Amino acid sequence: MTATTTPPATGRPASRRAPGGGLPSRRAVIRWAVRLFHREWRQQVLTLALLTVAVIGATFAVSATYNMASTSDATFGRADHLLRLDGGNPAELDSRLAAARAWFGTIDAIGHRYLEVPGRFDPVDVRAQDPHGAYGAPMLAVRQGRYPAGGGEVAVTDGVARTLRTGLGRRVSIDGHDRLVVGVVENPEDLTDEFALVDPAHADPPQTVTVLVAGDRAALEAFRSTIDGPLVRESRPGTTRTVIAAVTLALATVGLLLVSLVAAAGFVVVAQRRLRQLGMLAAMGATRRHLRLVLLANGTVVGAVAAVLGTAIGVAAWLLVAGRVETAAGHRIDRFDLPWPTIGAGMLLAVATATAAAWWPARAIARTPIMSALSARPPRPRPARRTATAAGVLLAAGVTCLTLSGGTNPLLIPAGTAATAAGVLFAGPAAIRVLAAARGGMPVAVRLALTDLVRYQARAGAALAAISLALGISVAVVAGSAAAEHQAERAAGLGNLADSQLLVRIGRPGPVIPDRTPAELGSLQAQLDAIAGRLGTPTVTPLDMAVVAADTEPGQPGSEPGHPAVEIGTPVADGQTMTSYPLYVATPALLRLYRLDPAAVATDTDVLTVRTGALELVNIPERRVYPKTQALPDSRYSSMPNSLITASMMARHGWQPARVGWLVDADHPLTGPELTTAQNVAASAGLTVESRRERASLGTLRTGAVAAGALLALGILAMTVGLIRGEAAGDLRTLAATGAPRRIRRTLTATTAGALAFLGALLGLAGAYVGLVSVLHRDLDALADVPVAHLAATVVGLPALAAAAGWVLAGREPRPLGHRRLD
Repeated sequence: MTATTTPPATGRPASRRAPGGGLPSRRAVIRWAVRLFHREWRQQVLTLALLTVAVIGATFAVSATYNMASTSDATFGRADHLLRLDGGNPAELDSRLAAARAWFGTIDAIGHRYLEVPGRFDPVDVRAQDPHGAYGAPMLAVRQGRYPAGGGEVAVTDGVARTLRTGLGRRVSIDGHDRLVVGVVENPEDLTDEFALVDPAHADPPQTVTVLVAGDRAALEAFRSTIDGPLVRESRPGTTRTVIAAVTLALATVGLLLVSLVAAAGFVVVAQRRLRQLGMLAAMGATRRHLRLVLLANGTVVGAVAAVLGTAIGVAAWLLVAGRVETAAGHRIDRFDLPWPTIGAGMLLAVATATAAAWWPARAIARTPIMSALSARPPRPRPARRTATAAGVLLAAGVTCLTLSGGTNPLLIPAGTAATAAGVLFAGPAAIRVLAAARGGMPVAVRLALTDLVRYQARAGAALAAISLALGISVAVVAGSAAAEHQAERAAGLGNLADSQLLVRIGRPGPVIPDRTPAELGSLQAQLDAIAGRLGTPTVTPLDMAVVAADTEPGQPGSEPGHPAVEIGTPVADGQTMTSYPLYVATPALLRLYRLDPAAVATDTDVLTVRTGALELVNIPERRVYPKTQALPDSRYSSMPNSLITASMMARHGWQPARVGWLVDADHPLTGPELTTAQNVAASAGLTVESRRERASLGTLRTGAVAAGALLALGILAMTVGLIRGEAAGDLRTLAATGAPRRIRRTLTATTAGALAFLGALLGLAGAYVGLVSVLHRDLDALADVPVAHLAATVVGLPALAAAAGWVLAGREPRPLGHRRLD
């Protein structure tokens, strides 16, 4: 038998005590509650641990979200706007730089030249920039060595060092100059920005110039009106920090709601364990306010301890992993650049929500009749109609707020997120009753486990709410990241090429295709065969373009050696520029690549293309040609031959095909050594190779979110299942006495764990998608790519894992009646 802490005397007889008691009596009750926590902290260690884990998760999530978002400093530095100037006319360039300096006062000019590297399609940006410029300084940082300080020096990023096969202390030829590599640099705000840095005072004339300026938008437009001709200009986005703050606040709100739900589940247990002690206190004349104060004080203490420990561990965890997060974020991260006010508010709110979470069980215990409290009977389950009604109201309010927010409103987003989450959570008791109502015809152990969930609905409902919220956050991250990737792919395609493809070009693309003899083409074909032979058994598709065979007047593209290549573009007004795209010959091999039957091409079709709208053929000197087009299946890869000219169109105009390259498609993703070998062979033959450009993937984030949600849900399940099965120990003894085998006891625990995990996964999935659909209601196609594997792991894998763990860990013989601890 364990000792019981004696309830405090309230200082006066019950018959003469004022309602609610005086300050001395409340102090006595608080001191007694603190002593109880100090004495019984081991019994609350699981609740405290789960609260701490919830605070750790909220602190880490807020820190990571705040730092993961890229900033516009990568492009603008400290400036408000940038101008892009053409360096083709040095006199005009100097005039515009002088005009910008006179208008804005201080400017920061960054020159760019583009170095072609043999064997590679993408040129290297040779950047002339002052490392200590007024606005561009945040865009440069030294990783090794130093900045270049003379005409014979250069600093390179690590990617350019690999491309040029050079390194610190070695010499390299850049743009016709022999330079010494004196440093390894980077753009700390964009780690994918690859360039070579030279001293502006000793740089060659730039091809383009980026000018950084400060000021408001009106000043920029006023300057634009003083410049003749087109002027490309951009302004720093003004809503980035607002959006980050809104997302951070929403995450903090949801995280703290999770804290309160976990705390509520724990405090229901604490209240039930102290039921006899509180009954004795009530029998001595304590008021309901005194009884509530016992649990409220306990909640405050637990919340304070969890807030301090959780925040400290969360910040420490962030400091440990921040270096790895830099790679995923694509920019350098100042580890201590955290939203400290939000974290501090989170600590205060964690204490407040823990105290508030203790209010509900405190209120229920205070209303428990004295005899029921002394007998420690579980409270009768309350009808679920009220909670179901509240769930409907909150869901409607949350969906309305998220729909009206447009995905950017910093007030409606957190309000809608909290209301939607609370609405889903209030549906928990009703979900438990619906599941229990379907227990007919099931084995006895399963029926008993589902009945116990209804019998102990208070703690089961609180635990289900916490599990639902934990898994809802996980599903929201998984589905939201998939939607973000889908939107990015829709805007920019799947990338330039697939990871198994190479686009091998003869020379570099241009408006004129040089004449090549059959012997030259045969030699190039041999080099292409050498590249393909090192990639296993790839599929090689020749690429031809239509060329204009007729002579042209001087000054036209055809006046250069070779023949103009027919391209396609969008018609524009006179005096403006046109963006043109390659137009390849629709050979049978290319049509097979698109699984297109030549018979499906209409006889009067001129061009097969993925592009829409009015189109015009480019580089035709004699006249303007507007072809009749037919849709081509979209490959979603930007560098694929996605505009094809038909043979009939070429025959009508007398154009001829000319070989410009090959598309090589291997039967496996290409490795780094294979790409290097292909580039080396191409460089020696005068070919250029374009391979897939790496793109950031959120797959790791989705996997981490699923794992984190599952671990938190399993922790809550461990606490809840243990408590429910502990309260039902009498039933277990009865079953054991009647000869029930260990299999029955295992089935009870496995069913309880699996049912709560399954209901939590379903509610979390529903809540997450309700929120996402509300935010993206104008663009539901963004949710078309469903991350089936990650969602299946949550909805199917987690309940199966919880049930299996319950089966393995259960089955221990119940404690004999004579060994029961009497509290």
